[in-house]
Amino acid sequence: MILNYIKIAWRNLLKNKTYSLINILGLSLAIPFALLSFMQLAGTFEIDNFHNDTDRIYRIITDETTTEGNKTSYASSPFLLAENLKNNYPAIENATKIRREFSWELNNRLKTLRVNTLFIEPSFVEIFNFKLAAGSLPIEPNTLIISNEMAKSFFGEDTNPVGKTLNHQNYGAFKITGVLKPFKRNTQFRSDVMISMATYNQINKEAKSDKSWGEYEMHTFVKLQKSAKPQSLDLAIHQMAQSSNESLKLSKKSNQFRKQAFNDISPAVEELSNNPYVESMTDIIFNFSIPLMIILLAGFNYTNLTLARSLSRSKEVGVRKVMGAFRWQIVFQFICEAIIIAFIALFLGFVFLQIMKEFIQINWVTWEVENQYLIWLLFVGFAIFLGAAAGAMPAWILSNFNPASVLKGVVSPASFGKISFRKSLIVIQFVVSMVFIFWIGHLYNQFKYMATENENYNRKGIFNITLADNKYQLMIDEISKNKNVGKIGITSQPFGGITAQNGIKAHINDENQATYYYSADKSYIENMHLKFVAGNNIPESKSDSTSNFILVNEKAVQSLRLGTPQEAIGKTIFLNNKAEMRISGVLQNFCHYNYQFEIQPLVFQYNPSQFHIISIQTNKNTDEAQFLSEIKALWKKHYPYEQMVSSWYEKELYEHYYPAEDMKIMGMASAVILIIAVMGLFGIVIYSTEKRTKEIGIRKVMGASEWQIVNILSKSFMKLLLIASLISIPIGYFSGFVILKLFVFHTKIDIGMMGLFYGVIFLIAMFTIGIYTYRASLMNPAKSLKVE
Repeated sequence: MILNYIKIAWRNLLKNKTYSLINILGLSLAIPFALLSFMQLAGTFEIDNFHNDTDRIYRIITDETTTEGNKTSYASSPFLLAENLKNNYPAIENATKIRREFSWELNNRLKTLRVNTLFIEPSFVEIFNFKLAAGSLPIEPNTLIISNEMAKSFFGEDTNPVGKTLNHQNYGAFKITGVLKPFKRNTQFRSDVMISMATYNQINKEAKSDKSWGEYEMHTFVKLQKSAKPQSLDLAIHQMAQSSNESLKLSKKSNQFRKQAFNDISPAVEELSNNPYVESMTDIIFNFSIPLMIILLAGFNYTNLTLARSLSRSKEVGVRKVMGAFRWQIVFQFICEAIIIAFIALFLGFVFLQIMKEFIQINWVTWEVENQYLIWLLFVGFAIFLGAAAGAMPAWILSNFNPASVLKGVVSPASFGKISFRKSLIVIQFVVSMVFIFWIGHLYNQFKYMATENENYNRKGIFNITLADNKYQLMIDEISKNKNVGKIGITSQPFGGITAQNGIKAHINDENQATYYYSADKSYIENMHLKFVAGNNIPESKSDSTSNFILVNEKAVQSLRLGTPQEAIGKTIFLNNKAEMRISGVLQNFCHYNYQFEIQPLVFQYNPSQFHIISIQTNKNTDEAQFLSEIKALWKKHYPYEQMVSSWYEKELYEHYYPAEDMKIMGMASAVILIIAVMGLFGIVIYSTEKRTKEIGIRKVMGASEWQIVNILSKSFMKLLLIASLISIPIGYFSGFVILKLFVFHTKIDIGMMGLFYGVIFLIAMFTIGIYTYRASLMNPAKSLKVE
């Protein structure tokens, strides 16, 4: 019986090729996004699935509560926790801590690369399955092990890196003690180099002090004994919290620790601070929302076209019911058709997914999963569900037709009041399409603003060079003689990246407040075109000594309660508890790093020991290629054995802030949504025109021109487009405010861009309507009047 249903369904698909093609193409364009989301979901459950004994491994979470009652939950924990748990509680077999740092740069004197860094203890590899391909673990200060991929990037395929050194601009030379075997990218311990914890202890002298109980920079993992119960760990961390809270009374806060099973870390059900490389359920839901919307639109097409064809298939339903068919049999027949369409679309969608894989390179996208059987089971189950869901409503409506009414020709499709259900679906499709495209447009507008704006600081004509050592003055003098050079500044870190954080306070007995810190000279401030609201720039100097004069932003003045910017000039503050600094100028607040973050205190100081970047302001109309060649020649003269690391600042920030690959996939989603909506409209236009074939013939015989017929046929569809416009434009406009609200520093809503998008969508829809209605108007009346 089922085979007969499939045969009938297949014949109906072949009989109605146009409608079948529209449904199949619509679904096949939508399905790749759904399949990709399924793989992302499967990937989140495969994070760190290559370790042993994960049922005995737990991560320690910290809940910090202030005296005001504010609570923050961290995926991280204090430095001293792991060691205390390991040494004092027999139920714990092993414990380890790790510390993650971003934006490190290492060089081997020939090339400089940005690396993902992890500080580890030897116990880390005892608990987790990271194996060495060569060498030994890093134990001594300034030692590290390197990933197989990064070793090849630094030293090539044939060179053994063990024993060689990599250099950090602040922390000196690091000896490579080992090379890691290749490991899964899908891990929360993603890293290029793993550095000895002894290095961290050397850099942070106060790491082992009691004050560190209030800092949550470490991720602590505990492995229980085979015979130990999880409750023993609860007791241990509760006791540790009670004893450590004595050290936090002056900080006006307290801590509580709790365990989290290792297998429960990903996906993250709870929102935790400091939880890198672990995808949250919120992100997963968001990632599913767009494919779900696309699939719904494609499902609307199927429902819409099936209902539109309900009159032409009503006699089929009536005859089958007269012949004794039950309602469930008719429903099953229509659902079979939808499932066949879904399976054909699944095959084409998988082909489209492979094409997407070749053209889109996004680090966070998972293109492969380990459990192929599960993912294919999901794909097949999804196709069956999609077909059943898309076919259920039209099947239920059509199967409900009264045979007597059908055979008398007095049946019509279901409707919602004055606007038919089919027309409602067309309006919904175009509303969703336009709103989504407006939404992508607002995101594009904001990303482009971040990548190209020149309001917060100057990025035009700036050429940056990474310093090789602290003997740079002679080279700067030679660069200044170049005819294309304006001013040359020096800084610790260019804007746009993560910079150092220090503590500042107005009085020696006050608590420190966090501030971003830049070391810079007077020329760098001028090159960046930073705006002063009070005072003057830091004094010009070529000395090797650190200056006691600093610049602060308005937020720092406000946080330290120094009065107005004018009143703050000349006052002293304390930097890092001991250094007394005098404020020479107050800068207008500006975004120096992340456009989403609230404005934070900011300090600039002339500190030559922290200088790492030469910032060159070039003149207008400088030939970039020629200038680069000239600077490289100067560099080779001073550093013949080292490769120059440089960039044009404007291009670097564009690549940093503009997510080209992300926008590519979002653009593809927008195009697919619009195509699906247009295909749905196209199908309804074809059907409506076919149903009015005789009417068209009569009107032409009575003397109607082609354009009059086009106007009559397209008028109802024009109304639908106008209704969709009236709904979507206000929603699209206000969605821009929602998106821009996510960014502290943002651009304005681009009305012109919205108008352009609307015009393009409207013209495409009008062309779709016009081209087929005009074609219908050219039909020979003699032929059209013969149509039954």
